[in-house]
Amino acid sequence: MDLDELEAKKKKEVRNIKKLIPKGTDKARVAVLMPMIENTAWMKAKLDDMREKIKNSDATIPYDNGGGQEGIKENPEFKAYESLWKSYLSGMDRLLKVISEEKGKGTVKEAAESQTVLELVRNKHRKKA
Repeated sequence: MDLDELEAKKKKEVRNIKKLIPKGTDKARVAVLMPMIENTAWMKAKLDDMREKIKNSDATIPYDNGGGQEGIKENPEFKAYESLWKSYLSGMDRLLKVISEEKGKGTVKEAAESQTVLELVRNKHRKKA
């Protein structure tokens, strides 16, 4: 995958992640999250690329250090993929925690604005329609 393809996939993933952020979230807060969103999106694009490259590779490879030592070692491509995968999961976990906090704020705000339970239920049904 060339750099343009990687950038296009990253931008698509940024859009997908941003769709998860509730409408009305403070723009300054979203701006603070953007580096995390962009890096997590880049990792997703890179993981997709790496997975294609290693899908037909073996998990282990032979080695010969030239000094008479031979053997089998873990494929470095798999190690790199695993490391990036763990970083991606960590990034997504943190993003989803922040996003769920933002969603929680919206429901608290709605509840505070509603005077009765019936009004709260009606507002939820209107939003779905």
